[in-house]
Amino acid sequence: MLSSGRLGATIGVQPESELPIPEEAPIPPLSGPPVVAVQAGHWEASALPDELAKLRASTGAVYGKVREVDINLAVASSLAKMAQAEGWKVLLLPSTVPPGLRADAFVAIHADWGESPSLRGWKVAPPWRASPASRRLAESIADSFASEKSLVEDAAGVTIGMRGYYAFSYRRFVHATSPFTPAVVLELGFVTNPEERRSLTADPDYWAGIVLRGLETYIASEDRSRDADFRPAVYPWVAARDDSVFLRQGASSLSRRLWRLDPGGAAMPVDESGDWLEVFLPARRATGWVLKSEVDKAPPPYRPFNFPTSGDR
Repeated sequence: MLSSGRLGATIGVQPESELPIPEEAPIPPLSGPPVVAVQAGHWEASALPDELAKLRASTGAVYGKVREVDINLAVASSLAKMAQAEGWKVLLLPSTVPPGLRADAFVAIHADWGESPSLRGWKVAPPWRASPASRRLAESIADSFASEKSLVEDAAGVTIGMRGYYAFSYRRFVHATSPFTPAVVLELGFVTNPEERRSLTADPDYWAGIVLRGLETYIASEDRSRDADFRPAVYPWVAARDDSVFLRQGASSLSRRLWRLDPGGAAMPVDESGDWLEVFLPARRATGWVLKSEVDKAPPPYRPFNFPTSGDR
């Protein structure tokens, strides 16, 4: 991320409008030892392919002489060594992702930047319309971080940019993970926070160890034969039944109202929780939650979505 921004403006931040994954097509299972891909965010960004040329100048957050890219590479390199010691096949990746990358897990390592030095905390996000395996991977890593009592979670800090990280955007870019690769992007902490900056630069093995524990939990639970686990979720478009439907901040009737959902416009679901759907509103570049009982299926917009792309952060 740039020294003045966060992941919210990442190329490909919007959810995919369609998923070209025939339900009847089997997913070829991986074989051999677990394959773990670890990406050091912003590393060798200048070598990104032409389709991601706008990200070539993205060197990551900078605070004084401390560079995010150096933190990312140190933690990713340490994690790669630890994972190799587990007997796993490990791919240490720069900014460029091999086309259609298949792996048991893909983890992009980043660190954050904030306007205030008081901002702190870790966060992890799977892609839009995540597969069950991507969700479990994110949960396993989150649980590992949560077990560290000295760390705090920046739970409200997960942005649409994290969920639409370019390495997930296989419909837009050739150099992206396969839709069947469980994937997450992780922000370790803030380089602008004095305490986190000291820890991030002084002890990459500590941070790598936390991620490794999450990966161990996930790999131990993985069953490569469970085809459905690796398929991204697919939801039909929806529209409000009437003009009394509001989007809420969370999946609860007690959660704060955000905006009224226009019954005349289709919204794109990107997640669900019980009786609730999370929908993406392109005009606001934001999401909100709505009860499934308050919406009906709707045709997608007449014009296909041509989502804008922008600088990395």
